[in-house]
This record gives sequence, structure tokens and C-alpha cells, in this order.
Amino acid sequence: MDEQDVEVLYKQALSYMEQGDKQMAIEFFNKAIAMDPNYSPAWNDKGIVHMELKEFDEAFKCFDTAMRIDSSNSMPVYNMGYVLLMQEKYEDAVHAFDMFLERYPDEKNEFYKYGLYLKAEAHYKLKQYDQAKNLLDKAIKRDRIFKEARDLMIKILQDEKNIKSTN
Repeated sequence: MDEQDVEVLYKQALSYMEQGDKQMAIEFFNKAIAMDPNYSPAWNDKGIVHMELKEFDEAFKCFDTAMRIDSSNSMPVYNMGYVLLMQEKYEDAVHAFDMFLERYPDEKNEFYKYGLYLKAEAHYKLKQYDQAKNLLDKAIKRDRIFKEARDLMIKILQDEKNIKSTN
């Protein structure tokens, strides 16, 4: 196995991914993985393509493999949480985002902010409004104009108001 060959196949897969040719992207990710089964970036990005194709079980397997290969890389954990959220497995998504936020070193990075938001969304779906609001507060402190977080906060406050008015 030549590391340069794996990298060329991986970059070709990314190019197909950017062009929207998901099947060719998967084909080239598979070629890179065949040359080096421990090439974590190919597993992670292959999972992203499967996620875009709504092939959630396959995406989850790819992210899980990427995470097992390189436990220091937090992005497969983030992606696993996102897939679980899309599958409406909210409690599992909360746990995945807990792990991501615990492991992710850069609180100033966009992914950290979105990790807070997506975890809040899972709590919202579970009707755990206080947990969701706390997370959204943290996300909004990092980015005062974080539209998605602000919109979800408004939705939560409206839901709470509706609950109080029916009681």
C-alpha cells in the first residue's frame, strides 16, 4: 500500500462528493479503504455521503469505524449524533453529542456551537426544555446571531407558554 495512492483516491472521492456525484464518491472512498482499511478520513466522509443519501444505517457504520480507527478524531462522533437525530433516536443523539462536546477541544469552533445546538434539539424533541434552553444559552453566548439556536429557543418558549395556558 502506498500512502500517496490512498490520498489520491481519497481526494478524487472528495472531488466527486463536491460535484454531487455521490455514487462515484462512494466508489472512490471504497477504493481508498480497500488500499488502507485504517484510513479514517475516508470512512468518515463515506459516512457523510451515505447520510446525504439517507442511508443512515450505513452512515452510522462508517462513522463508527472511523471513530474506532482514530479515537482522537471527534468528527465521526459528531456525525453519529447527527445521524441519530435524523433517525429520531433522541436519547442516543444526546449521548453522542455529550461525547462529542466532552472530547472536542475547540469551544470557539463552529462544530462545537452546532454540537450544543443539535444536542439542544434532541432535548427539545424529548420535551426536556430546561436542558435544551441551557445548551442554547451557551450556543448563543458563543454566537449572538446564531439564527437556528435563537429560533429553537423561541419555539421552546412558545411550547412552554402553550403548556402553561392549557393547565
